[in-house]
Amino acid sequence: MSIFTKSKQRYRKKKLERLGIIPSKIDTAKLYGDDHGWVIDYSRIVPESIIYSVGVGSNIDFDLALIKELKTKIFAFDPTPRSIDWVKEQDLPGEFKFFPLGLGSKDGEMEFFPPSRESSTHFSPIDRYNNKNVETIKAPVKSLKSISQELGHKTIDILKMDIEGAEYDVIDNLKDQEVEINQILIEFHHMYKGISLEDTRSAIDKLKSLGFELFHISDRTYEFSFRKI
Repeated sequence: MSIFTKSKQRYRKKKLERLGIIPSKIDTAKLYGDDHGWVIDYSRIVPESIIYSVGVGSNIDFDLALIKELKTKIFAFDPTPRSIDWVKEQDLPGEFKFFPLGLGSKDGEMEFFPPSRESSTHFSPIDRYNNKNVETIKAPVKSLKSISQELGHKTIDILKMDIEGAEYDVIDNLKDQEVEINQILIEFHHMYKGISLEDTRSAIDKLKSLGFELFHISDRTYEFSFRKI
C-alpha cells in the first residue's frame, strides 16, 4: 500500500471520528476472508447460524472462509448478470446457496447502472458516472421481509450487504422487516457521487436506534460491522 493511500485512509478515519463515528472495542472480533474479508463477532456464530451475503459481485472469500472455518451455510444473493455468470463458473461447496435476486426496500424491479469497466461486476442503482448514453438493466429485488419469509428464517445471524449504494434505503426500512438480525456488515458507499458521509452517519444513527452497536470500521473506512446489543 502506498504512502498516499495510507494518508487518505487516515484522513477519512479522522473525518469519521469528527462525526462521532467511533467503533467499540470487543475481544471477539475477527476478520474472515483475507483481503476481501469482513470482521464479525465470531462468538455469536455456530454451524446452524443463518448468514445472508447480499451483493456477491465476483468475490466470495468471506463466504468460503465462514463455510470452512465456522462450518456454516451461506445464503448468497446478487441479481446482476455478470455476477450470476461468474457464480455459475465457480466450483462451489454445497453449503453455498446462491439466489439471482437483489435486496431492496420493497419487492419489484430495480434499475442498475453498469460499471465503467467491462471486467467489473459492480452494477449500482446509483448513476456514478453521469453518463446519459449508458444502457441500464432492470433486475428483480425483494425486501428482507419477503426473502426471509420465503426461506423460512425468523432470525438472521449475519446480514452482509455490499449493494452499491442501495444500503441506505434498506436501512431506512429495516424496522419494518419482521425478522431478527444479530449482526450487520455493510459497505457504505459514501465515495459515490450524491452520497455523503452525513448520509452514512444518518444510517448509523438509525441502526443505533434499532439496538445495534458499531464494533469495527475497516482501514478503507467503507466496511462497517454492527452487532445487536
